[in-house]
Amino acid sequence: MSRSPGRLRSLLVCAALLLSAGCAGAAGSTAEPDLLQALPAPSAPPTAVPNPLSGVSNTGRDASGVSWRPVSSFDFDGSLDPNVWNRYNSVGGFGNGFRRPSAITVENGMLRITARGNVSGGMGHEVDQLYGRWEFRARTEKGRGRGAAVLLWPKTENKDDGELDMMEVPREDRNEAHFVIHFSPQNKQAGSKVSGDFSQWHTFAMDWLPNRITWYVDGVKQFETVDKNVIPKVPMHMTIQLDMGPFEEWIPAPDATTPAEVSLWVDWVKIFAAPREARR
Repeated sequence: MSRSPGRLRSLLVCAALLLSAGCAGAAGSTAEPDLLQALPAPSAPPTAVPNPLSGVSNTGRDASGVSWRPVSSFDFDGSLDPNVWNRYNSVGGFGNGFRRPSAITVENGMLRITARGNVSGGMGHEVDQLYGRWEFRARTEKGRGRGAAVLLWPKTENKDDGELDMMEVPREDRNEAHFVIHFSPQNKQAGSKVSGDFSQWHTFAMDWLPNRITWYVDGVKQFETVDKNVIPKVPMHMTIQLDMGPFEEWIPAPDATTPAEVSLWVDWVKIFAAPREARR
């Protein structure tokens, strides 16, 4: 499948340097996440949004009054279009194992990424977008040494331009989902986490605007920031990854308890654009 020169260069550089999890179309990001510290609790009590499945009402408006415009919807009821989704063929995240296209399948109307031995997978959406809303429904099977990540990665392939981790489930018991914003050349972070059984199905959504980022789980607002120093300012694309440990204390190394197969399942993805007036 064709790639832009920037993405191909990134794949080669990332593979050589054994980079971390976020790098779209390659082995991973150059970021050095300091995620061992506890992420802050939500800044306000959870707030329900109009539609618990999508967060957008029948009028197209969300709880904040933004009129989101649908641009893409993926139900994974057929084969993946290589012009739309780039399946990685590279060294794995954090330099562990390999990402291979064979690890990605579509089964019974769902996307499945499966880690077996030292092979797992990831893929990136080939469309970059500045601001919008991303929604998806996912679950991650239990298993030590395998961590799921659904995120936005910058078109520039430069980690200093930010990273938006909409769902990270690194622990083997799947009892926490994390939301992490990476920003600045020093890889500063902001975000939150929520407890639950994320081996079961949950819906996730994120609003990204020039003056606000908001994170929802199962239609409930769990985090919001209006700090413009934190919010990315370059177009980004979605990536879906099942990464392998070890990486510090974030994802432990697999051991004798690790199942022969561990899968990340995604039921659907919806992508919306923000209206022009909301992007100013």
